[in-house]
Amino acid sequence: MVDFSSFRMDEFDAARKKWNPQPLRKVERAEPYPVHALPQIVRDAVEEVASYVRAPLALVAASALSAVSTAVQTRFSVRRDARLSGPATLYLLTVAESGERKTTVDKKFTAAIREWEAKQRREYQKARVRYDAAMDDWRRDGRALDERLKNGIQADQLGGEFDPRIIHAMNMPVEPKMHSILYGDDTPEALAIALADYPVAAIISAEAGIIFGSHGMNVDSVTRNLAQANAMWDGDAIRQGRVGRDRLTVEDMRVTMGLQVQPAVLDAFVQKTGGLARGIGYFARFLYSQPDSTQGTRFYVIDAAEEVALRRFNDRMTTLLDLPAEFDAFNRLVSEYVGFDAEAYEVWYRFHDEVEEQVGGDDVYSGIRDVASKAADNAARLACCLHVFSTEHASPIGRWSMEGACSLMRWYLDEAVRFARARDMTEEVHNAELLEGWLVKEIKKRKGGGGDVTVNDARQKGPGAIRLKRKLDDALDLLESHGRIVTWQGTGTKKRFITVAPQVLREWS
Repeated sequence: MVDFSSFRMDEFDAARKKWNPQPLRKVERAEPYPVHALPQIVRDAVEEVASYVRAPLALVAASALSAVSTAVQTRFSVRRDARLSGPATLYLLTVAESGERKTTVDKKFTAAIREWEAKQRREYQKARVRYDAAMDDWRRDGRALDERLKNGIQADQLGGEFDPRIIHAMNMPVEPKMHSILYGDDTPEALAIALADYPVAAIISAEAGIIFGSHGMNVDSVTRNLAQANAMWDGDAIRQGRVGRDRLTVEDMRVTMGLQVQPAVLDAFVQKTGGLARGIGYFARFLYSQPDSTQGTRFYVIDAAEEVALRRFNDRMTTLLDLPAEFDAFNRLVSEYVGFDAEAYEVWYRFHDEVEEQVGGDDVYSGIRDVASKAADNAARLACCLHVFSTEHASPIGRWSMEGACSLMRWYLDEAVRFARARDMTEEVHNAELLEGWLVKEIKKRKGGGGDVTVNDARQKGPGAIRLKRKLDDALDLLESHGRIVTWQGTGTKKRFITVAPQVLREWS
């Protein structure tokens, strides 16, 4: 760091050019996404979309996996062994800044889902016309029956097994239902009502700030809502009683989540809930990633005439979505449970034990025990999704699908470790980052984006967490020791000024 204490003001600008700001904390880069672990039909589509859209590969893969889970979940679940079985649904959470083309990518991979829903609406409209006509006939027959009974005809049969009134009531037409599965900004209450009608859903949002920042996620209701999200992942029951409506019960549901959120929104959510989301195991169920940005490298690519791989992907999506949901006598969703063959089972339980060995003491997964505890379950779900999506016939999950799923899970576990380390920064580093962010905003507000801020300004107007003299001084010392700012005293005044390194200003831009 340059010593400014003896500099004259005319030397000050020249000295600033020698600054070499150092990061406040070590930034760990994500490992390359293991796209090779995906089956060819998924891998080809992911690489094709990524090559044209130029979005981060991990972001594109997460959108694809969300779509795959949506297509598989209605009819298929996974059996891990004789006693362990459950949904094959996935929760994915991708953290990316604005401008990473999240919406564009999601639209590519949800096209088949949106087309399926459009087809459901068309079929519903036809069924509704038939239903309305059948109801008119049924009501007319009822009125005719009332007239006959009023005149004494068939009166001797009333109350018996063949009571014409009972027979007529049992022949009432069944009202058709319009099935939707794609949701985004619905409240937890609205989603529960929709699941009671049809217990399959995909919550896919490229702006998950709608979810993390919704009124349903305030501190008072966060426990209930996060518990509901956990129940949806587990396929457990939701039971709600509300004033003004009948008690609501949903059993054996299947719900996929594919959320993309900006870092600032996720940080605000974690801070607002005071770590409650982590404590209740909400994030433990997600396949988390925060890929490096591709902005600045997305040079124009000539548009391909056809998206061959994506079309094959969407054709397979349509085939699976068109398989009708099946229900038992109690109107509960019926799943076909897909198990492992012997080789896949060995790969799976060795992965289970590998993760278990690394959660103790200070080992690599010790800081993400909640996430690691769900890793084997998520690996089984991934294997089921990849297997069903890439094979045309019913068969046990094979070794290749399981090895691919475990490779993907190792990558997602490493991402969870990166996230946990970033969250566990010291209070001093956190305060320094708060101060630096405020300083940058304050400078940018000023005319021409220049000028220096006084220490007194920071104490009086800066972030509330650092207005205490000790905390402000510690934050200033840390920033200065890393060459990110310099504090100095103006000539003929007692005021202390803060100058932010130009490189730091560019970082925040």
